[in-house]
Amino acid sequence: MAGPEDLPPAGVPPHEAIAFFKSKGFRIGFAWEDVFQGEHVRAFTVAKAMKQSVLEAIRAEVDRAISDGTTFDDFRKTLRPKLEALGWWGRKQMIDPATGQSKKVQLGSNRRLKTIFDTNLRTSYAAGRWERAQRVKSAFPFMEYRSMEDDKVRPEHNAWDGTILPIDDPWWDTHYPPCDWACRCTAIPRSQRMLDRQKKKLTEKPPRFPDVTWVNTRTGETGVSERGIGKGWAYNVGKEHLRGLAPKPLPESFGRDEGEVSASAQFRNVQLALVDRFLKRFGIDPGRYAIWMDRDGWPLPIGRSWFIAENGAVRMPGGSSAGVVLDRIAAAIVTPDSIRWIWVRAENGELVLMRRYARISAGLATIVDIGRIGWRWRIARAADVEQLVAAAYNPHQKRDRAGRFARMHGPEFLAAVADPSLPHVRPLSIGVATEATFGKLRDMGIAPRGEHIVLERSHARHILKRHGPDAWQQPGHRPVTLRNILGAHRVVNQADRLVRVEDSRDGNPGVRAIKRTGRTETHVIFTVRRRGLVVETMYRREIGPAGERVKKRSGGKKSPA
Repeated sequence: MAGPEDLPPAGVPPHEAIAFFKSKGFRIGFAWEDVFQGEHVRAFTVAKAMKQSVLEAIRAEVDRAISDGTTFDDFRKTLRPKLEALGWWGRKQMIDPATGQSKKVQLGSNRRLKTIFDTNLRTSYAAGRWERAQRVKSAFPFMEYRSMEDDKVRPEHNAWDGTILPIDDPWWDTHYPPCDWACRCTAIPRSQRMLDRQKKKLTEKPPRFPDVTWVNTRTGETGVSERGIGKGWAYNVGKEHLRGLAPKPLPESFGRDEGEVSASAQFRNVQLALVDRFLKRFGIDPGRYAIWMDRDGWPLPIGRSWFIAENGAVRMPGGSSAGVVLDRIAAAIVTPDSIRWIWVRAENGELVLMRRYARISAGLATIVDIGRIGWRWRIARAADVEQLVAAAYNPHQKRDRAGRFARMHGPEFLAAVADPSLPHVRPLSIGVATEATFGKLRDMGIAPRGEHIVLERSHARHILKRHGPDAWQQPGHRPVTLRNILGAHRVVNQADRLVRVEDSRDGNPGVRAIKRTGRTETHVIFTVRRRGLVVETMYRREIGPAGERVKKRSGGKKSPA
């Protein structure tokens, strides 16, 4: 697929440019210098787009433009009405957070949309070209700088046109295009055979122009770059490609408090000391932000913003043990027992990929999940986690004619639930219904034929998918673990209430068992079939002292184990 109109040919499969752009996080900045040079590689930003909703709207259209190869006219016609509806258009009065002064500034305009479109598409395609060039540099070890050769080209860029150097030459660290706003230059991989055929030779010494000193007026940072390279453009967008941006704390671990909104994070002294101690575990100085590489070489952006929610409020583990919890979280990331990727269902139903760090110490397992939607933590008994991530099974045990395991016990069944690639398994009997349970069912007009309380793999997987630790928990709900699922028979036999529910699709009677333990109410819905009572689904929720349903968690609570 070709790139958008007025862009040079991409020379790279679109998915590489798409992957580069999708890897970016978000960064809010009032001025374009707030996000400077290489920071643009890992963060999508638009100056004065101070709301996440505005950034997301612009990013979605840029993403579509890169993926579909749309023109600027289509981009503008689609995006402008959305920005006008969000109130981000024209000249308006805004407060500069760095100075506290009110200024009249330009928000959305056709000219700004053109800059946003041009800059993001060109840098994305440039990063994609560099990625491909690195993969094939054994066959194409050289690179040639090419300008558009028209009257719009900067004199310096025109002088660099035709420069041919090895792809690993340090000249490309600062001269890999784009080299300024609206720069249309590109760099093309070359092989020795291509150079010989075109009668071209390596450049001994590229044209060199006087240095220009620049100042970042927002930070006071100063630097020097060669004339012809714009302020903030003296970097290689391909080399600087680092994935992700510092994640935000997810409400599962830190509470929701939707009504609490603050203009900026205000750490208390005690909280600030704990956060800086957390950063020190990663070798990061107090208040600083850095890209930290985990044990397997995966980059994690880490800073104080880990504890700042989207609404600007501080989010920290609560209680007197907050420091211990933060130490456990840091240890799980720095020295994990295991690292793996998991799919998590977000609040909107979308499946997102998260990186899971797990560490077991003193009988407790600390789990930390980090992804583009945010990060969360959980501390549980080690036995529960071992069942979830490392349930053992015996692949050599006997099987029936259908290829199913002839005998099935709890650990083997849990392994089959956690890993769908394992062979098909028989339903597992987790217990039997008591005489008291049978009596309650008969009073409801239900006459079970079998006494076993049975788990089927498909139903167990459904429970974990919708209500397990990796599912997005609704306010007031607690996650269902594999240990909870294996104990469903106790809920049925010790239920405080058994309630008849709508019969299942196959006509079998359905029953809801409800059991209260402390501040947790567990619901198990089962159907009565020939083989016995089959567990269909299960969920747990918080209840108040008087048995009322808790609709919202308070901030500062620990994530439920």
